[in-house]
Amino acid sequence: MKEPWKWQFRGFESEAEKQPVQAWFDSLQENDRFEILDLLVYLANQTANLWRRPEFDPLPGAHGISEIRVPNIRSARGIVTYRIYGYFGPETQQYCFLHGTAKDVKNDKHGKGIAERRLDELRNRKATTHKFSFEKNTVVEIKGRC
Repeated sequence: MKEPWKWQFRGFESEAEKQPVQAWFDSLQENDRFEILDLLVYLANQTANLWRRPEFDPLPGAHGISEIRVPNIRSARGIVTYRIYGYFGPETQQYCFLHGTAKDVKNDKHGKGIAERRLDELRNRKATTHKFSFEKNTVVEIKGRC
């Protein structure tokens, strides 16, 4: 029997920055992490040609990066719009997170620039990737909801 499709999520890692997207994700409030994970679980089971708006934008002309578009999260703090910039790779069935941010502008040139620079570092072998972890209380929360 053929294995079901499943993406593995990776995170950018360098000696200078360590694991910046992992640190960003771990610092988010528990509910926000859960909402992001909910979207990623959905995408993990879709082939790349099914990744499309509103959850995903290939960002044509952005030098190989794309963005995962987390739906707005409403809370007592207000509305937060998260974006995770990344690319398909480095291996087959992998998507690597390059930069995560709470987006507060229409065209996040700064965030895209960070992602592009990190992708260049990976391509030039000045950085690597790590298996992304969603375990900081998030997995426990999901088990509680099932």
